Amino acid sequence: MILILLTSLTSYYFVEVNYKKNMNELTKRMENRNDKFFEDKTPEEVIDLIKEKIDELENKIHTNQRILPHYDSPIQVYEKVISTMNLLGNKTELNIEKVGSSTGPVNVEKFKIRGEGKFRDIFALINLFESAPEIYKIHLKELKQIFSTDSQGKLEEKVFIDFILDAYYTSDKHIYIDSLVRVNNRRTTYYITDYFEPLIKMEIPPNDEGLFEVDGAKLIAILPDGVYLLDKKGNSFNLLEGDPVYLGYLSKIDFENQRCEFILNKGGIFEKVTLNLDK
Repeated sequence: MILILLTSLTSYYFVEVNYKKNMNELTKRMENRNDKFFEDKTPEEVIDLIKEKIDELENKIHTNQRILPHYDSPIQVYEKVISTMNLLGNKTELNIEKVGSSTGPVNVEKFKIRGEGKFRDIFALINLFESAPEIYKIHLKELKQIFSTDSQGKLEEKVFIDFILDAYYTSDKHIYIDSLVRVNNRRTTYYITDYFEPLIKMEIPPNDEGLFEVDGAKLIAILPDGVYLLDKKGNSFNLLEGDPVYLGYLSKIDFENQRCEFILNKGGIFEKVTLNLDK
């Protein structure tokens, strides 16, 4: 009984006292090390170090080896292509159709993919295949801007795409490298500027959030840090500097000159509007 008690006390000391003490000392040393690593560097040098780490990680992603995957049947190739397309969720409307195949030491399954969606999502779809560890080849047939109306009659801008996707694989297990599949089974998505998006919009979005509308409004009262406004429908609003309004925000409250200024984005055209307090 005494032996068990001594053993318990000894275990308690090493786990609850000595172990925690060592962990706390190690944590403090790590924190001091991190602090000292940056203490003699300027903000610009710290930013450069972070950029180097980002470039290093991106380089590791881009240098991933390509693999020739093994599939027992063409159905598995189709399922792999579908799973890649599903990574975008419901952001695009896509149709896929098998249009051909060839066999040999390296087999090829050909799919025709057509669909429409936002430019960023269409680009992301192409990028998912381009950055995949598996080997794909894309034959772009058509890429154009289209317009359609939604359920509320609002005009929508979309991008239509039509391309042939070649999916390469092998059914010969002797040239299948399984380890590369496990290491490189990842996807990377990049976004770029929408080349189809016009600088000047065709229409201005509606005021669905019920924000204050500057057009036709009046400045009723002004305080050093706020204004009291009345829109053209007779609704009153109390706004502070920086508050959002329809198509923009309240940029400045000029108490000395008894006026306020707004910056509005009217479909790509920026406008400064000034409301003066009536005498």
